[in-house]
Amino acid sequence: MSLKKEGKLRLNKEQEEAVRHKDGPLLIFAGAGSGKTRVITNRIQHLITNHHVEPKKIVALSFTNKSAREMKTRIRSMIPRNKTKGLELSTFHALGLKICKAKIEALGYKLPFSLLTPNDLELIVLDLLKSKKIDPKAFPIKSILSRISLRKNTGALDVESWDDMNQVVDVIFEDYETLLKEMNSMDFDDLILKPNELFEKFPEIKEYYNNRYRYLMIDEFQDTNETQYKFIKNLLGGNQNLCVVGDDDQSIYGFRGSNKELILNFERDFQNTKVIKLLRNYRSSVNIIHAANSLIIHNTSRRDKQLWSENHTDEKPFYTERYDERDEASFVADKIQELVVKKKRKGSEIAILFRTNYQSRPFEEELKMRGIPYKLIGAYNFFDRKEVKDLLAYVRVIANHKDELSLMRILNYPRRGLGQNSQLKIQEKARDLDVGAFEILLRICENPEFIPEIKKNAAGNIYELVNLIQKYHKEFYSASRMAEALKNLIKEVNFEKEISMEEEDERIIKARMLNLSEVVNMLSYFETDFDGEGKPTLFDFLLRLSLMTSDDENNENKDEQKVQMMTMHLSKGLEFESVFLVGIEEGIIPSSRSIEADGVDEERRLMYVGITRAKQDLFLSGAQYRKKFGESIPCQKSRFIDEINNEYLIRSDLGIDESGKEISFLDALESLRIP
Repeated sequence: MSLKKEGKLRLNKEQEEAVRHKDGPLLIFAGAGSGKTRVITNRIQHLITNHHVEPKKIVALSFTNKSAREMKTRIRSMIPRNKTKGLELSTFHALGLKICKAKIEALGYKLPFSLLTPNDLELIVLDLLKSKKIDPKAFPIKSILSRISLRKNTGALDVESWDDMNQVVDVIFEDYETLLKEMNSMDFDDLILKPNELFEKFPEIKEYYNNRYRYLMIDEFQDTNETQYKFIKNLLGGNQNLCVVGDDDQSIYGFRGSNKELILNFERDFQNTKVIKLLRNYRSSVNIIHAANSLIIHNTSRRDKQLWSENHTDEKPFYTERYDERDEASFVADKIQELVVKKKRKGSEIAILFRTNYQSRPFEEELKMRGIPYKLIGAYNFFDRKEVKDLLAYVRVIANHKDELSLMRILNYPRRGLGQNSQLKIQEKARDLDVGAFEILLRICENPEFIPEIKKNAAGNIYELVNLIQKYHKEFYSASRMAEALKNLIKEVNFEKEISMEEEDERIIKARMLNLSEVVNMLSYFETDFDGEGKPTLFDFLLRLSLMTSDDENNENKDEQKVQMMTMHLSKGLEFESVFLVGIEEGIIPSSRSIEADGVDEERRLMYVGITRAKQDLFLSGAQYRKKFGESIPCQKSRFIDEINNEYLIRSDLGIDESGKEISFLDALESLRIP
């Protein structure tokens, strides 16, 4: 049997061995830039074409929509589309959502249910804190939600480091779960938890999926948490055809609950596992790979492996220690201009990577001052704009009348004489009668004096709102094009008038209305490109939007001229010709928290990920002083700089060359040999 080439790249010996493996557990340690996506897609093609496995029996899971799309694109270039029908290439959460849509009624939910966004969940937690008389200012809501998510994904909070925040989470957790169920809603963690619950409570459902999916492949397995691992095992049943691909050296999401021990202990859980190591790096130059290897070897709990490369070059990674953050930013800007002029680099081929977002400010200022275009990844979200949130709140109530968070958002938008007191009365009445808030609105329509505190004209406005919601519920589910119904909704709600009352500048009014237009465009594209079963529904669209807002895919930038700026975490899975790792100092990387909590190993893995994003040029920098609340504070270079073998790193802070001769900073720059 011959294996198909992907493009002009042939499979190397280890890749081909992984592709040809058919039955039984397979563990692939895939180093950075080793072609793991090529292996996964070729393996799928091999199973379908050479072993005649039905596509619907195969599922390949990744952690982001972007990587799932990449797999789909590659598969479609290898196999005719009509021969991949039923093939499941998706994220964990997308597959969990699919299972929930098919089977969730067994757990007492009704279709359609709502998938709540982080903003929705913040409002829920805020209300719960108030009901328990807990001061929200003392316990940041985002931190509470993070702990709730950690508890749901790991099954417990950290007892050893129990603190007041854990105590608060413990107090509100059960109420949080109950409230979501009463609202016929879920959070993102539920998209894995609820399928697990279905599998464990209903053996016939588990058996159905065990028979449906016979070949499972998991990408980035080192990022898997305990709940996701249980999900995988539940899908498998007694089946052993599981292929996992990952790299323990790139496990950087421990703070989210991922557990690298799952990949390290995989052979213990699955007997007779075949292990293959993909160690040839096709991305980076030899010296960059040697530098990365010399750093990561300082981690003790890891599988022994050494990446190698055949991309030979005389250039070495370069480290410099600057006076302060402004001097550091100036150095980076100088080098970027040099790369653009001398190496003809496009902005999109250059990345500035930092440990945390606050480090971006001096670089933004310097790049702006020099007129160098840039894109700050992760700092902007279309769905956080007020008008977009308001419109989607209408749409969500139309789709699911029980979505009370969205209902409360639109109840007095546009203004209907239903201020905070009226909203509280409606919510109190709903709790007293044990019904939803929308049911209370229906009763007010039948009897305007149902809640005496609500004035007659406001009751009339409620009648108009209920009619609007019911009208468009029919419109969206009967219209040939939902986008047309959404456009009509925007007009009927009269968003433009409301926005005009909020803004004076015509340009801002127009910009905000264009944002609403973009939502209509998104729905139109969604309807055109829908590849699910049957006709797309409003429910499908809202779930798709919710999945998008949970992923970083909206931060992609297609402008070739813009230098990319992002955290090292967000850079995972990306590659650039030239990379600047900045702020390489103790307390930044490794972070102060990781040093205190003995978590330096994960920080070292993060540094390793940053290094291996670079293809040709790698610059590392730090500062001797940084300002904190206006005061200059002395800094110390990161321990990671000293851990990188000097044979593969030019260091201007040492002031010596490889032979021990003293060199100047300019000489060090010259040694980079940029033509």
